[in-house]
Amino acid sequence: MNVKRFAGLDGLRFISISFVILHHLFTFKSDFGLTAYDYPVLGLIGLYGIHFFFMGSGFLITYMLLAEHEHNKSISLKNFFIRRTLRIWPAYYLLILLALLVVLKLPFFRIPGLTDQYLSSNYKRGNMLYLFFLPHIVPFFNPTAPYVHHTYTIGIEEQFYFLWGILFYYFYRYMYWIFIAILIAMPLLNLLHDYLYAYIQSNPDTSHFSFNIINKGITYLKYSRFSTFAIGSLFGYSYFYKKKWIFYFRLKSVQVLVYTIFVLSILLQIEVPFIQFEYMASIMGCIMLMATFKKESIVNYSAKWIEYLGKISYGIYLFHIFAIVFAVKIFINVFHFSGNDLWQILLLCLLTLILSVFFGWLSYNYFERFFLKLKQRYRKV
Repeated sequence: MNVKRFAGLDGLRFISISFVILHHLFTFKSDFGLTAYDYPVLGLIGLYGIHFFFMGSGFLITYMLLAEHEHNKSISLKNFFIRRTLRIWPAYYLLILLALLVVLKLPFFRIPGLTDQYLSSNYKRGNMLYLFFLPHIVPFFNPTAPYVHHTYTIGIEEQFYFLWGILFYYFYRYMYWIFIAILIAMPLLNLLHDYLYAYIQSNPDTSHFSFNIINKGITYLKYSRFSTFAIGSLFGYSYFYKKKWIFYFRLKSVQVLVYTIFVLSILLQIEVPFIQFEYMASIMGCIMLMATFKKESIVNYSAKWIEYLGKISYGIYLFHIFAIVFAVKIFINVFHFSGNDLWQILLLCLLTLILSVFFGWLSYNYFERFFLKLKQRYRKV
């Protein structure tokens, strides 16, 4: 039995990564003095892109573990962790080594303000967290290193893989109820987090040690997005067992409704109290389900070119900050553009996406492929 390849998944990956790249471009370009044409809505689009990654990871990992258990009547926890390590760690460490040992010493890669602020801080302790594959811990205690701030999402995903693999191995029969428990608990934690944050804001002298520990713990749980992953896992669980409700997403009327909600949520910047991340993940999960029904999908995410871009998307994501800096440097120093015209900003966006794809292509073909071939030895389905 081979785990099926989901139609549209790779295309959606690339589209989501493009959302994130554009959001980061409009974040960093102001550091280089390009302040015209800022679009706050890009931040919201970027968040939807990030939550597609989290939701999609929950979906795929759950589906693959279910398939392995059905095929082998058991799950190899060792092989599961080896597969995740070979897929994620090598390119991650390549980025970390480049960013921390090479880039910081080269003036060309200096990001005005950000690089100097980082180098003037006590950054060595934070660097150790990157080396121990804990990038999502860094923002809690240390300044984030240039070019690797986005790796916090990878740390969060690896944390989920580790915990989810263990839960599946030991509590396979109760997974459905674990989904539900997480989905109920996380909104309550979000509510508690917002209450504590408001309390601290109104009582700035709050410094009791135990109170701060509890507050940081709750913040960490919210930051870890367990409910977002759980939503994807519930979608993957339902898809694997062919639950009736997923087939409603074949209907064109349902697809039009979902896309309408998605577009309005972005344009109107809709925020749902206490469950905003869960709301985003649910919308992205619905879009992913619609894409898996290739013949019925009203949007084609399965063209060969976009599927290929999705296949190399991990490298695109990892190295896109380099692409942004290169694009801005070319934009300013080669073209001598100021960014005060809309067509110039559109050109900058296009150049950034092209360079991001180029770096992703290099990473995939000349580095990641070796480890991906090695990873196949540990597949059980």
